[in-house]
Order: sequence, then C-alpha cells, then structure tokens
Amino acid sequence: MRPHLAKGTTGPDWAKKRLLALGVLVAALFVVGLLSPPAHADGETTIEVNSTVDLSDVSINGTCAADSPTGNLCTLRAAIQESNATPEKEIIAFDIPGSGIKTISLGGLLPSITKPVIIDGYSQPGASPNTLAVGNNALLRVELDGSEARGGALTRGLTIRESSDSLIRGLVINRFSGEGISVFGDTSSGPTIANNNRIEGNFIGTDTSGTQDLGNALDGVFIGPGAFNTVVGGTTRSARNLISGNGQRGVFVNGGSAANQVQGNYIGTDRSGTADLGNALSGVSISGASNNNTIGGATAGAGNLISGNDGNGVAAEGSGNKVLGNRIGTTAKGTGPLGNNRVGVALFLSSDSIVGDGTGSGSNTIAFNTKDGVEVSGTGAVGNRILSNSIFSNGGLGIDLFGGFQDASGNTANDPGDVDTGANDLQNKPVLSSARKSATGKTVVKGKLGSTPNKTYTIQFFSNPKGNEGKKFIGQKTNLTTDTSGKVTFSFSTKKAIALGNTITATATDNSILDTSEFSASKKVVAS
Repeated sequence: MRPHLAKGTTGPDWAKKRLLALGVLVAALFVVGLLSPPAHADGETTIEVNSTVDLSDVSINGTCAADSPTGNLCTLRAAIQESNATPEKEIIAFDIPGSGIKTISLGGLLPSITKPVIIDGYSQPGASPNTLAVGNNALLRVELDGSEARGGALTRGLTIRESSDSLIRGLVINRFSGEGISVFGDTSSGPTIANNNRIEGNFIGTDTSGTQDLGNALDGVFIGPGAFNTVVGGTTRSARNLISGNGQRGVFVNGGSAANQVQGNYIGTDRSGTADLGNALSGVSISGASNNNTIGGATAGAGNLISGNDGNGVAAEGSGNKVLGNRIGTTAKGTGPLGNNRVGVALFLSSDSIVGDGTGSGSNTIAFNTKDGVEVSGTGAVGNRILSNSIFSNGGLGIDLFGGFQDASGNTANDPGDVDTGANDLQNKPVLSSARKSATGKTVVKGKLGSTPNKTYTIQFFSNPKGNEGKKFIGQKTNLTTDTSGKVTFSFSTKKAIALGNTITATATDNSILDTSEFSASKKVVAS
C-alpha cells in the first residue's frame, strides 16, 4: 500500500509551489549573507581540477570538460584554456580524488596564461603552506612533471604571457626542458602588459619532499622582457619558494624588465636550508638593462637564503638594483657554511646599486663563498654602495674592486688624489694606524683617508676574529671632509670593547658619488 499523502502535496501544482518557495528562501539567504554565491574572495569563479590526466578541453564554452572516455574530467590544461577565455579573474583549484601526491605528467607545453588567474595548489586536500621561520614545512600535493613533455628545449612548466595580476602558489614544478615558471610582457607596449604577477610557496626544481634534485633544465623562474613588479616569494612564511636544483639559474631577471622583487626564498638549498641543492649557475641573476630590482629587503621576512649554488650567489647588472637583508653562502640560521661556488654578490657593469643600505635590517650576511664576498667590475660600474654588511670567511677578498694596480691577492692600491678609474672609481680605502683598548674599556681606532680633495666621506668600521674582511659592523664616522690635499684624519671610539687580538677593518664611501672602497688592511687590537 502506498503511503498516504496529505491533500495538495502531490502533482505538478505542488511541485511548482515547492520550487518557488525554495527559490524565495535561497534568495533571502543571499540577501542576509547566510549563503554566498559560487565565488572566491580573490576572484570571480572557481574552476576545479579533478584529474591528473593531460587532455585538452572539448569546447571552450564556460565548462571545464576534457575529452575523455572515462567521464567528465577537468584537467589543468582544460582549466587554463577555459580561464583564458573568461573575462573574470578565475581561480584554478584542485580536488583530485585520493590521498598523497597527485602528479600531473604533461605531454607537452601547457597553454600560456593570458588572463589574470590564481592557480592554487594549496586547495588540494592535504596540502598546507610553510609555517616555519627557519626551514620549510609546506606540504605540497600537486606536482607538475615535465619529464615526458614534448616540445623541444623550451617546454616550460607554467608561462604567464602579457597578463597581469596572476598568482601561482603551492605547486611542485620539476623536470621541464625549459624553465619552471616564466613571465613575459610585451616590450613594444610599455609596462602595462605583465605587471604585479606573484609566485609563492612553490618547490621549483626539487622533488615533492624538497630534498632531492629534480631540476628544470633551464632556470627555476624566468622573468622576461616586459615583465614589471613580479614578486617571487614575499615577506610571509607561506610565500617562501624553494628554488633549487635547476640547470641554469634559480631566478633569472632578464633585460627589458624592471622593479621585480625576489623575497623570502630558499635558493640553492634543500627545504631545511642546511644542505646543498644548488642551481647550476647563479642563485639570482639580473641581466643588463634590467633596473631597480630588489633581492631581499629591509622588512621582516624579506631576506632570501641564497646558498650552495654552483655559480655566484647574486649576479647583477643594470642600475639601481638592491641586495638587502639576505644570507648568501650560509645555512638558514646564518652561521654555518653553505657557500656559493663563486662570488657572494657580483656587480658587473652595475651602477648606483646597493649591497646593504646602512641599516641593521637591510644588511646582508655574505660568507663562506669560494671567491670574493662582493665583487665590482666592468665599465661604468660606479656609484655602488656596500654598507653595514657582515662579510667574512670568503675565499677571496671581502670587497674586490677590479682595476688599477693590484697585489697578488687582488687588493687594489690607493693612489695619490684618488684619480684612477675603474670599478667604483677605485675609491681609496682608509689606512688604519692603531686600534687600542682604552682605559675605559672601549677600543679607539685611529687612521687617515687620502682621496679626492674637498669631498665628504663616510668611514665604516668592522671587527673580525682575524683577517681583513668585515664580520661585524661596529660603527661609522660620517661627514669627514678631505682638505685641499685630499687628506683627512679620524679617531673612532667603539661603544663596546673589542677583544684583544681581534682585527679592525674599515671602508670609505664617497657621500656624493656613493662609491664604496675595498676593506682596509686590518689592524690588530692591542692594549693601550
């Protein structure tokens, strides 16, 4: 016997009334804010990838549906195709069934991203961003594997092309024959084509554990011509990328781009920041005609760890670039050795750039690199400030200015009147005459500077357990003006005593041109 139904609860009229009431209720809930439309705070709509297969969309029609005999699949390739065809800012999220790592083995080059989009690997169940101040405990669950991709030497992982305001985060990207992630603008159209793209919280060039080298054949991240204000990493812990093991550079900022930022990343190490997983060339490289880029920063969390790379830590051409607050050649805590295999920071053909801005938070630790700590070379490499850094235990000089008369170790000789030319105008360095512990316990350093007549200089002082680098910045004398013969004497008293037997070194910076010298010869601290 069928169950009894009350009068009016069956038939087409009843169904219509019920649907109408439900519609009124849902509309009311949207109005009062108890329900939200199918959108995300960062974008208009969400496309959900539910498969690891690599198939194209059947039709670009607003629905992500790959051509598959097994059912309605939304693949990453199809999702990018649909996103590119939508005027709104899409979110590409992941909900691929099953536990563990989901590897998307790509058969060829993915479509370039040509419209603003958020590709969010953290949306995959089980994924989570880094929360550690030192190290990286991110759990990444979506891997893009390029080992089977076809398309020649430039099969890239993901490419943003002539599009602004996109975000790629929470992915493992490895084994592509080109770059892991690339960003391109259009130099013919000015700085309005590829602005403000962000790359955060990814493992680029490693396995999913962040401990094994599965490098992309070229650069980890490539910022190409016409790309402006790209941010690789960020100041939060969750934004930290691991960019290691790649066949060329960790991050390459090419000519024709500007004002890009590389912040908070581990570049050349494993996820712990204690083991060598170096990129084959420099950790970060800025090509000529790329200006006003920032590697690190003076705010909390902005500094990178750039260590273990087979080339330089940072290699910068162009003008107005800043290297601030980084650890270059050390382990993540800044104390243990994990040197880059060449120079810590190499400024080549670089002008008006900054390595350390004179503040504590903007100073770099540059140590344990195979060659010089900081090297300045090339025609027109002038006006480069090197201030308040901790530079020690490098294989070459702490600061090396190329040109002029050099001794066997590469130290450039001072010249009368400082008229010679070369890197940083071969700014003469101070000459220290004594470093004595006074009766009050402080250390008094005396010396002189011979340079250009009638100019004003800043002398910075450093202490070292030994040698002639500059491990600890201990103070400065500003606004020292040379006389008509180009000479000025100085006396500097430290705020705290420096241990007997330690050494003191100093640099000179021209306050107008902003050239910084090499370190002076060291003077051992003795009792007065």
